[in-house]
Amino acid sequence: MAKTSVKEKVLHILHEHRGTYYSGQELAEQLTVSRTAVWKAINGLREEGYHISGSTKLGYTMDVTTDILSSDAILNGLTQEANAFYQLQCLATVDSTNNAVREQGVQGTAEGLCVIAEEQTAGRGRKGRAFYSPDATGLYLSILLRPSLSFQDATLITTAAAVAGAKACEAANDMLSSGDVQIKWVNDLFLYGKKISGILTEAFLSMETGELDYAIMGIGFNLCPPKDGWPDNISHVAGSLFDKECPSGTRNLMASTFLNEFYKIYHLLPDVGYMKEYRDRQLAMGKEVYLLSADSTSVQAKVLDVDDRGQLVVRLAGSSEMTTVNSGEISIKL
Repeated sequence: MAKTSVKEKVLHILHEHRGTYYSGQELAEQLTVSRTAVWKAINGLREEGYHISGSTKLGYTMDVTTDILSSDAILNGLTQEANAFYQLQCLATVDSTNNAVREQGVQGTAEGLCVIAEEQTAGRGRKGRAFYSPDATGLYLSILLRPSLSFQDATLITTAAAVAGAKACEAANDMLSSGDVQIKWVNDLFLYGKKISGILTEAFLSMETGELDYAIMGIGFNLCPPKDGWPDNISHVAGSLFDKECPSGTRNLMASTFLNEFYKIYHLLPDVGYMKEYRDRQLAMGKEVYLLSADSTSVQAKVLDVDDRGQLVVRLAGSSEMTTVNSGEISIKL
């Protein structure tokens, strides 16, 4: 087990007692380190974006309204089984949580590694699109997985994450009812016609066996609107779980709830008992859509069903036969 750093210990104390002041001497004595070590830890936390106030008379305190990520808080919210599965790394900012996980995945790190961040500076969506991931308004995480699945069944990871994400959103916002969060095939979550979450699963083959070596499941949640509004290119579709500011502790609650829900489904794969809920939450079920292929061509179709492999069952315009679609995207007028 990795040794806990002074910075992590200081963060734990200040987070668990937000609004309470601790002098540098008190922290040093409690942690049996020097005051210089405490001072360096405080500065390091501030550089990572944590809001820590300092006073020569009172000491240091963390803003009570600061909704920060805390490994301790997330772990406390996990079930015993999920706690044993995940290894958490919480960061204030990262270029991409998927990139951070992949760097360790190629080194043979065990599955369950989970990198969680409050901000991504180079977040990615499908087809290399940028995923807007601003500080203080969202939650972004990626998990390293080494499932016993065929490469073809790797898409089940995305459908499992979509169901887990929808349930986590409804658990975090007590104004929502079950079923309010819908899934736009194959990897987006929508609330009241606006996108609040996106999923990017990347699968990697073993060069020796040609089988699935490992996968990275990344998901991003828009928890509240950005201070300066959404960028123009996504303002027509982007939404958030809360209309205004997030209640304190939302990020930790979202993280632990999602990780619990995802684990419950993932460790049973390729069992698809959860697929009924994935199907029931489909935004496009029974609607006319456009199927978008990799070369940007589109074909009109009516969505009839989603099968147990997560494939879209449609009837193409002008045809009476059913067609199964296992890749691409859909466009639907909401």
